[in-house]
Amino acid sequence: MWQIISVVPNICEGRDEAFIESVRHKLEAVPNLIVLDVSMDQLRNRTIFSFTGDKAAIFEGGLLLYHEAYQKIDMRTHHGEYPRVGAVDVFPFVALRDASIETAVAWSVEFAEQVANRFAVPTYLFAEAARTPIRRDIENIREGEYEGFAAKMNDPAWKPDFGPDVFPPDKGATIIGARLPIVNFKVYLSTANEEAATWIARTIAGPTSGMPGVHIYPALDRTQNVAVLNITVGSFRATPLYRILEVIKAELHRFGTGISRVQMAGLVPQAALFESATHYLQITDFSMEDVVEYRLDTILAGRTQTA
Repeated sequence: MWQIISVVPNICEGRDEAFIESVRHKLEAVPNLIVLDVSMDQLRNRTIFSFTGDKAAIFEGGLLLYHEAYQKIDMRTHHGEYPRVGAVDVFPFVALRDASIETAVAWSVEFAEQVANRFAVPTYLFAEAARTPIRRDIENIREGEYEGFAAKMNDPAWKPDFGPDVFPPDKGATIIGARLPIVNFKVYLSTANEEAATWIARTIAGPTSGMPGVHIYPALDRTQNVAVLNITVGSFRATPLYRILEVIKAELHRFGTGISRVQMAGLVPQAALFESATHYLQITDFSMEDVVEYRLDTILAGRTQTA
């Protein structure tokens, strides 16, 4: 097996399909870079890219993405239903198969310094790459969002890790770091009641909820006239997806409504879906080793290594 580090940059453009496709094609032309997924979200006006490759390919693709985003996006005119601080809002390095989080951290710090120097953008390190405890949680960095970030940077505690101390209004700031895989998904409610969505977000994401690392952003999808919960799960091992859904269903009873559908955002770790499937099917004494495709992959990988 070989180590795999992927990156999952989020940019503040999710409505111009021609632009996003153009960026995809340019990324696909980078030698040794593998584009895994591109997920556009019109409501949040945000696109999540996912790609991997060797270090040189990831750095080249990442710098290309920053260049394209800064050429296209002017944050002074950006609107979207999601917290954000800049045109390239966040650029996480994710440690996957056989890759250590220490390697992901080292790559992210080196890349962050290159981004700050090349594009003169305030750059913050988060998650495992954070240099202060308060910056481990991305929500602490995003607090105040784009609209309040210029004032926030006047506080010496929010001096960027790299780049200028002055907030550029067109590009905003950027957040780069390293983490383990997370899950992003959207829960569509069977109502347009924004109060219900706000209640759920406040109840489940609160400090006493017993669901650490879960962030929920309520919104209204005006195209379908339904309330939506945008959910980020920092550790699906600590808080399985099925547990989040069951609590949402229980809390929605007070509003006489429920869940209409769930939509995943970006790629999802196989184990996260596996846990929920076994829960709802009430399967016991079952593991990934009992999945035929997993067993076949293991056998073929072993033969490749001994060939």
